[in-house]
Amino acid sequence: MQIFPRNSGDLIKIASSLSLAIANYKPVPIVPTANDLVVNASLPSSNSGANRFQTVAGGNGTTNSSITAASGVNVSEWGVASTLNFDTSVASPLNMAVQATIGPGNCPIQTTPYTPIGGWEALPPPLFAPFDPVRANIMRYRQQQGVNLGSWFAQENWMEWSLFSCSIDGKAGELDLLGGWGKTPAGVSNATAFLEKHWDTWIREDDFAKLAAIGINTVRLPIGHWSVGPSFSLNSRFEPWADVYQFSWRYVARAINWAAKYDIGVIVDMHGAYGSQNGQSHSGISDGSTDFFTEANMKLTSDMLVWMANEISDVTNVVGIQLLNEPQDRAELWPWYNRTMDAMRNASSYAATVPLYFHDAFKLEKGAKFVSRRSDFVVQDHHSYYVYTPSDIALSAKAHIRQISGQISDWMSGQSDVARRNLIVGEWSCALADNSKQQSSDPEGDQARFCEAQRDVYATTSAGWTFWSYKMENCDKNAGWCFQGAVNKYLSRTFDAWGLGNVAPLLYNASSVEAKLASTNMLAALRDIQLPASALKLFRADNATTDQDIANGIATTFESDDQSGPRLPTSSTIAMSTSTAKPLATKPLATLKTLDAHPFIGKVMTPNTNSKDASSSSNNFNAVSNHQSRQVRGSGSFSGRAAALVARDRAQAQKRAEVQTSLINKSGYSDGFMSAKIFAASIGLSRIGFREQYISDSWAARVESGKIEPGFSKTDVNAYKKQFRAGMKDAEGAIMQAVQTTLATTAGSSSR
Repeated sequence: MQIFPRNSGDLIKIASSLSLAIANYKPVPIVPTANDLVVNASLPSSNSGANRFQTVAGGNGTTNSSITAASGVNVSEWGVASTLNFDTSVASPLNMAVQATIGPGNCPIQTTPYTPIGGWEALPPPLFAPFDPVRANIMRYRQQQGVNLGSWFAQENWMEWSLFSCSIDGKAGELDLLGGWGKTPAGVSNATAFLEKHWDTWIREDDFAKLAAIGINTVRLPIGHWSVGPSFSLNSRFEPWADVYQFSWRYVARAINWAAKYDIGVIVDMHGAYGSQNGQSHSGISDGSTDFFTEANMKLTSDMLVWMANEISDVTNVVGIQLLNEPQDRAELWPWYNRTMDAMRNASSYAATVPLYFHDAFKLEKGAKFVSRRSDFVVQDHHSYYVYTPSDIALSAKAHIRQISGQISDWMSGQSDVARRNLIVGEWSCALADNSKQQSSDPEGDQARFCEAQRDVYATTSAGWTFWSYKMENCDKNAGWCFQGAVNKYLSRTFDAWGLGNVAPLLYNASSVEAKLASTNMLAALRDIQLPASALKLFRADNATTDQDIANGIATTFESDDQSGPRLPTSSTIAMSTSTAKPLATKPLATLKTLDAHPFIGKVMTPNTNSKDASSSSNNFNAVSNHQSRQVRGSGSFSGRAAALVARDRAQAQKRAEVQTSLINKSGYSDGFMSAKIFAASIGLSRIGFREQYISDSWAARVESGKIEPGFSKTDVNAYKKQFRAGMKDAEGAIMQAVQTTLATTAGSSSR
């Protein structure tokens, strides 16, 4: 959604080499306004009551009054317009022709202030449940499968054209919508009632329940600086309408709490910064201005983000705060990212560790390099669309699929490695150009395969994806852009992090007694997974106990007195659910064997006292050292005793290094193995997604707690990480087998 030509940078270079350009803006349709309906009485429509409207990248000169305006767009700069379908067989729901109006846009007068559904008690001041670091850690590090909740708090006319029926100027962004009501007190009051109704009804709690029921675990929530409240509309073009947003932050907070009830993580995405970071309508304006890059607006945006970091970093299901959405790639951007992230980290102790997301300005390589230069939990957000440029349109659907599954996949995988897999694809769609589908003998089938090819690549090369967008008007006619229409048409009907497809209903939709029993059995099987025999030798000591003793010790005994580092689940906090689209349980199933997991990243477990752990080895070493010391004292010449002391010190150092190396290897493997188990047995069969960040943070937590002695080498760090990956891989293999066995058993039972 950039407002400048797409003819430079590494993204275009590599796209050109593939004969495939990745579009960097979403469509803004040219649609009829309510005023058009009033003046012209009617507009052309097909027999089905739907018109096909060409779409353009919005900016100066884009109007809604003429269906043919798209013909004036510079195709060499913007690409060929995409196509959306709109039902024009009925007039606007605003009923413009029959109501009294107000403002420059002749907007309908709202007779009374708006009252939320359920009354004002249903919209209390922002209040969140006490922070649960255990659940927060799982939600923040897990693999994401998600969807954007677009046009809820940052309006886009192509998604809800009826909402813009009385907008003015560009008729595309939130400021245009407000302008239609005017700046008078009466106009502001009417705009308030109008938008509050939209915030209250566009998405409801039931939507979150439905998303959780099909396995969606993350939502990206686009907001504007104005959404944070009246104070954050001051010193901006939104200031005349600041009072409109008196309760907007309450609605945002309620959305976060609704998501929390269903264990859905929320990425709060700053879609519209002060002054606009890209001149696009989704940033609140539609005149192409990009005043964010002034010193004043950059500071205002930073200050607002610091406030947000202080306000919501201790909210359990806030899995990230995104600094900007799709900014222009200017020299000032990247230093601003660093400065603002550092300031946000200092906002509170919770903000010091909350994941901070940033959009890469459509420069995948530049964004990956940015992540690689920071060690904290920062996440690159990249967006991909394949519908606009001449090369997009020239390619058939099958050719798109080959490119995505081949070179694009390799390209993304390589850059994901640079970013230590702290990468998500925060926007993508199933949309294809008409010409791409017309070349197909099975257009609907090829579009579905195109969509699934994208999802597969994004799931395997990154830590997750969020589809654009959850809903829009005329969703069924534009399923390529609308998740509600795409599910079970272009996308699968359920989602999970393991590629199993049909496991989500077992976890969330278990209505029958048989299904509930199967779910219980699966969770029990996950918790009972044992260390593989091939790994037991890693934990043997000089006087080894039996393999079973070692395995039992590793699986059940954990250090519980260490209070440093991020938390992991304990047996009292792991929560499972077998209910139908209800908030997940807050207690473990009583029938399941409990899993006493250590509550902190990086300190998951050590062998039990029956086996030779690092502590007992260290004690034995000290006893030997003392015995050797007594032998040295008082015997032989001075030089002989000195040589013996040197030899003893070397032996002690070597032994200490051996003990340290053994501990590091054991810790790495056990941390990886048990972490994978804990994620899978918690919150909807979760899977570690931000793996390298998680491993690095695990190591740092061990060092900080003193479990790793000072003076360790880079070799030690690499050894820990290698063993962690090995343990995680072994556990994930066992998890897959356990789940597949349960699914097969369930299928067999249901067929009898």
